[in-house]
Amino acid sequence: MDALPHTSNPFRPTFGVSPLIWSGRQTVLLEFEKAILSQPGNPGRSIIVSGSRGIGKTVLLNEVEDIAQRNGWIVLRLSAREGMAQLLTESLVPEAVEKLEPSRKHHIEHISVAGVGSIGWNSDETQVAPRLSSRLRELLSLLKDTGVLITIDEVQDCDPQDLTTIAISFQDLVRDNEHITIAMAGLTVGVNNLLNLPGTTFLRRARHYELGPLTIADARSNLVETAAGSGKEFSEEAADYAASFTQGYPYLVQLIGFLSWEKSDAAITLDTVEEARPEAIRILGTNVHQPSVRSVPARQREFLDAMANLETTSPNGEISISDIASSLGRKLNEISDSRAKLINRDLIVSAGHGKLEFAQPYLGSYLRSDDRPIRVN
Repeated sequence: MDALPHTSNPFRPTFGVSPLIWSGRQTVLLEFEKAILSQPGNPGRSIIVSGSRGIGKTVLLNEVEDIAQRNGWIVLRLSAREGMAQLLTESLVPEAVEKLEPSRKHHIEHISVAGVGSIGWNSDETQVAPRLSSRLRELLSLLKDTGVLITIDEVQDCDPQDLTTIAISFQDLVRDNEHITIAMAGLTVGVNNLLNLPGTTFLRRARHYELGPLTIADARSNLVETAAGSGKEFSEEAADYAASFTQGYPYLVQLIGFLSWEKSDAAITLDTVEEARPEAIRILGTNVHQPSVRSVPARQREFLDAMANLETTSPNGEISISDIASSLGRKLNEISDSRAKLINRDLIVSAGHGKLEFAQPYLGSYLRSDDRPIRVN
């Protein structure tokens, strides 16, 4: 008997990779498409997306790029860890121009022989270093009824001066009614810090979306629809349990789906999801929680550890601030600074008057565990 064709796992628990099935966030995408189809000057043509790790910022940026490309726009993609303004001016924009209008070859314009011969060359290249706005104008002049989208991921890591250079060019082109738009994504704390810098005033004028979790219904739909037709589909109770486990966290949706699919031979059952759960929490800790807490100062880490220990006796994950102070042997006013800074780091959130909870799913579990890497011999 011939072997059945192999069906690949349809889930994609990799940062920045778009899932096969898109759930939630439609408001952002609809508003962006409406903005680029409108006239220049629409405020929706500059957007910034913030949120915690794994909440879907880069994936949303990918979707924004796809919308722009489907409508004929040129997309110039940047990462904040490189010299962005220089890269745009010297590489990305010239490469886009070259694709639209390949450069003419240099040709001899005249030859003169008088004592010492001379040859004159005609070249389209300027000897003056071009400005970013000039480069962008050149590109925009080759487009008709479409424009240019600049995307910046991990914007919290930007050199503020680099971002200012791009902002000046962007605003200059907007004033001249050019079809230019910019979309940025970054961690909440980093974006908030950038918003306070004097050189990045234009960020405050951008339409700001802070991503929260998906609804449990959206998470369930995503799990079920992604697995559909893959040869391994979720049972009703497995889908309910898996969706509840994710707490609406997009990365966890893909992760628990991936692990459950890998561990099942046929239908994905409740037992399969329960078996995948501990591994999902461990991988989440390594990929999301570990980077989040790596740079937390000792005093703030003590605060987090106290919360994690108290969480084990809290039925709903809400921890009293007074209990935290008591656990640390300090007064309330002595822990207020740590509390404020951890909220700013998007590690904890207010859960009502006098109460806190972790901002990321299963962060408490990670803090209570041995977070050393797995040793492989």
